Amino acid sequence: MINFIHSLKERCHLDPQDCVDLMDRTGELVNLSDKEESMEQASSLMKKRHSYILIRICRVDGTEGQKYVPLLNDLGKSHPELAEVLKKLSNPCKERDRKSGPSRKGSVNKTWSKATAGNKKSHSGKL
Repeated sequence: MINFIHSLKERCHLDPQDCVDLMDRTGELVNLSDKEESMEQASSLMKKRHSYILIRICRVDGTEGQKYVPLLNDLGKSHPELAEVLKKLSNPCKERDRKSGPSRKGSVNKTWSKATAGNKKSHSGKL
């Protein structure tokens, strides 16, 4: 597996220290970094007759997040749905906040309400 990953990096003129992965046309990542030390052949991870896009995984400074950068030129034009998947993978917190913003706020209120439920009887005029 390590030879396959090294060959990908070499053929694409990437730094040997770069972290890379492959994404198929459905948006599923192969997760090469998890299998880098594996003795399995690369063909065991990939489906026959499928196309894959090479992705560079960059660490985002100051966070635990990662940024997924496609190494295919104009991915947004040729595969806009995959560009959107990569955008969501790169910003999972923003995507989650955008989708669950109001409900997340509601859950905070519910937690607060439970914590103060016993206090409502004695301080009901103040709440």
